[in-house]
Amino acid sequence: MNKPERPSMRLVNESPNGTPGAAERVHIIGVGGSATRGLACFLRNKGFSVSGSDQDSESKDLLEDHGVTFFQGHDRQHLAEGIQTVIHTRAIDLQNPELLEAKDRSGIQIYTYSEYLGMLSERFRTIAVAGTHGKTSTTACLYSVFEAAGRKPSMIVGGEVAQLQAGWHCGEGEDFLVEACEFERAFLDLKPALAIITNIDLDHPEVYSDIESVRETFREFIGNLATDSWVICPVEVKDALKSGERLRWRTFGTCDRADVQLLEPSGWKLASGKSLQARLQVPGAHTRMNASAVIALAEVLEISENQVTSGLENYRGVARRFERRSVLPEIEWIEDYAHHPEEVRATIATAREVYPDQKCHVLFQPHQATRLQAFMDSFAKELSEADQVSLVPVYSVRENLDDFPRDLIDQLAKSIRDHGKKCDLLGFEEAISRLPEELEIGDVLVSIGAGDVHQIGRRIREQHPGQVLQ
Repeated sequence: MNKPERPSMRLVNESPNGTPGAAERVHIIGVGGSATRGLACFLRNKGFSVSGSDQDSESKDLLEDHGVTFFQGHDRQHLAEGIQTVIHTRAIDLQNPELLEAKDRSGIQIYTYSEYLGMLSERFRTIAVAGTHGKTSTTACLYSVFEAAGRKPSMIVGGEVAQLQAGWHCGEGEDFLVEACEFERAFLDLKPALAIITNIDLDHPEVYSDIESVRETFREFIGNLATDSWVICPVEVKDALKSGERLRWRTFGTCDRADVQLLEPSGWKLASGKSLQARLQVPGAHTRMNASAVIALAEVLEISENQVTSGLENYRGVARRFERRSVLPEIEWIEDYAHHPEEVRATIATAREVYPDQKCHVLFQPHQATRLQAFMDSFAKELSEADQVSLVPVYSVRENLDDFPRDLIDQLAKSIRDHGKKCDLLGFEEAISRLPEELEIGDVLVSIGAGDVHQIGRRIREQHPGQVLQ
């Protein structure tokens, strides 16, 4: 395939506008987020001078270990003299004092995270991994295969990749692997050379009114690709996007129409007609489907089957994606970031696959009242696949809870009980005290949610040190 010309970013201390010289001075507002934290460390590794602020200090030590100056809280004084670029997340209030200070000063360039990532994407051969579910995991799996192939990629993702213990990497090659998020259409800022679309589903109901509006945004996304660029996606996604012949397509899935066909449990039929076998360390049907996307792209790039197999088998997953944690003895404690009904379904199905004969107790924290209200029935249906459910209050950001019925979580509990399953409503502290008493030897506890529900396991571990596996 023809490789588009994209200038590399190998020059240390080179600013994104291409001017070499003294280190670019960058300040990131909301630097504690998984993606912005990765960007901060990535830029610091490239020789930039980086500072950042966040209300949450959880990332402070990690950032400072990588040479990033961290400020807890937000204050105009955090913008040092000489700051040239300010990057902020979309979650930041427009009245944020640091953002106002940046606007008041002349000469400071201000970007959202996605805008800045879009600028970086033009400086590499960028491979964007989009889709409603599985973006982080698929990007991490792709990184593992590219490493096995000796391509030495760079990467920024919104999660901690197990092989790196980080969500970023600066490689020496020309490939830049990025997670492309459709929330608020942020991925339209990217300028990728190739794209993977893992799936398309309705999420972010505060942004998208229906599934067709989601599809239309994905059409815009692939519209940013140059003619003859490759798009890797499921058969049904190609059908739904109804795109013409301007782009080249490689499909994956379980049906006979797929160019790369997943043959459960650990085999694939390639577009070339060859077969590939790989035993993944990470469980789940959704993981095997993500791997199918990676295999399809690898075949397009003519990466050898041996290198693909090696990369797949070395892939060890991402933090909070069906991650096993040591919390209580003789209890399997799993943490997962799932926050959409389809993701909840996949997580519980994986627990059933790995622990077929054990009781499955789910601890669930809804993420966003908007999402819970929109998908109430689907959440109840999927959570009811567990043997028992405990609910903690909604984790809410970017919305006003006064705009929603106060009994949303009660409605969810009732719906789960209507499916014939036991469901408890617990406060955060109550969950910390009650779960160790209620769980029995041999149980599987699956902690599900994209908020701070994972802190419950950490707190239990701290409060029961004599009972915890080391």
